[in-house]
Amino acid sequence: MYKHVAEAFVPVAHARCIAEQLCTGCCGHCLSIDVAGADKLLTFEDARAILRPADTGLQIRVEGQDLVVFCGVRMLLQGQLATVATVQARAVEWQPAGRVPFRALATPAGDGQS
Repeated sequence: MYKHVAEAFVPVAHARCIAEQLCTGCCGHCLSIDVAGADKLLTFEDARAILRPADTGLQIRVEGQDLVVFCGVRMLLQGQLATVATVQARAVEWQPAGRVPFRALATPAGDGQS
């Protein structure tokens, strides 16, 4: 289990395409990129990120053991996001998260599940 965990929802059009572009931009910095259903799983040295496309945007989860690596992965994703989508800096608002991915976020995907 990771010590530091945060999630964000970014309202963007074409979230699946944005997730693919984020993976392409980050591939030189991570150890591996895997796919689990619609989720993209990026593995870093002491951290990992999950990108989950939703109907109205992209859900992002970052988990890390070391605070510096955890913050670095968040900044890497935000920086790459700024290069592939028009997103205002305030649109990425990180929330503390628990063990279950994306439970901390209100369900912006429009699927009615909680």
